[in-house]
Amino acid sequence: MGKINSIIEISELIARDMSGQLSQPEKESLKKWINSSAQNQQQYRKILDGANLSVRNSLYECVDTEKGWNKVSKSLVSQHRIRIATFLFRYAAAILIPVLMGITAYWYLNEKSQNVVQPIAEIVFGTNSAVLVLANGENVNLSSEKTKNLVENDGTLIKNANKELSYAKQLSRKAKTALLNTLIVPQGGDYTLILSDGTRVFVNSMSKLVFPVCFTGDKREIILEGEAYFEVAKDKSKPFIVTIKGLKVEVLGTSFNIKAYPNDNKSFTTLIEGKVKINSGLQTLNQSFLEPDQQAVYDPATSGIVVQQVDAKQFVQWIKGKYTFTNQPLDEIMKTLSRWYDFNYQFEDESLKNIRFEGGLNKYESIDPILNIIKKTGKVKVTLKGKEILFSKI
Repeated sequence: MGKINSIIEISELIARDMSGQLSQPEKESLKKWINSSAQNQQQYRKILDGANLSVRNSLYECVDTEKGWNKVSKSLVSQHRIRIATFLFRYAAAILIPVLMGITAYWYLNEKSQNVVQPIAEIVFGTNSAVLVLANGENVNLSSEKTKNLVENDGTLIKNANKELSYAKQLSRKAKTALLNTLIVPQGGDYTLILSDGTRVFVNSMSKLVFPVCFTGDKREIILEGEAYFEVAKDKSKPFIVTIKGLKVEVLGTSFNIKAYPNDNKSFTTLIEGKVKINSGLQTLNQSFLEPDQQAVYDPATSGIVVQQVDAKQFVQWIKGKYTFTNQPLDEIMKTLSRWYDFNYQFEDESLKNIRFEGGLNKYESIDPILNIIKKTGKVKVTLKGKEILFSKI
């Protein structure tokens, strides 16, 4: 209340100053306040500025001066001087009070707006979002409510509904040209795609998939950058091939996950069911076969492929809305989460990157639970500021 009362007192002095009613002591008080700070000087100029006095001017304009003068004249004739003075004071107050209220309101609201703390950006989970690049180069925002059905140059009908892009229902399959489309999923997004053969692809954050509008020829080939989970439609006559950096993953009908981000040193192909053949580049002799619950780790630096036994389900939890980490380095955990939660992170010391943790969370909920797990281990200090996370030594 003290702050408000102070504002009202100064507002009254300014209002009385504007109407020429200040006594000498009051003038000194106002002058002292104005000169006490640069902020007060600026505020005083703002109040006196014509642009901020439109309300005051409109109040003055609302006063019928002629009618008022007639009342004053009649009073001069019919009443004593003291009553005239009282009337004049009331008449002046009728103008002064609205001005005082206007200045106080202006001042209070202006000061409130200056003191409003702007909300700090928070780390929030991602959404189903992606951009489709058509064969002619046009970019289509699939998150837009207006993007329902699209038609490619060859007549292919592309359906976008329920956060899923589908090429499966073609108007015609005759002599389709090999038009290429590209699905780009941004940081903090994911999307589902059904190819023309019925293969379902779950595309993760910060990933790009290049694919033909309709498969032609004796194979079904697409190009992946990033991470995607595939449920391949069976077709013994047409093998399904995924090309990633330095690798070709070939299947006939199976479920598997590929993680091959440009900024990762290695790529990972994890088999859920079926069978997968992996060729390293053009070297057909350098190939490996995967059985369910096996993972191929490819190192582009050596062109080597290492096959290891894993719990495959752990690596595809993201399509079911979960993240699970088992004995993984902190740096790898943060890479995964930052793609979905769209945040930046830093390590004060490089050694912190290799500290291993276990944990998990629902990808459609706050990131806080896993950060709390990391904090409680006492191995690293976690400082969170907006969308920035800093890891430092205890």
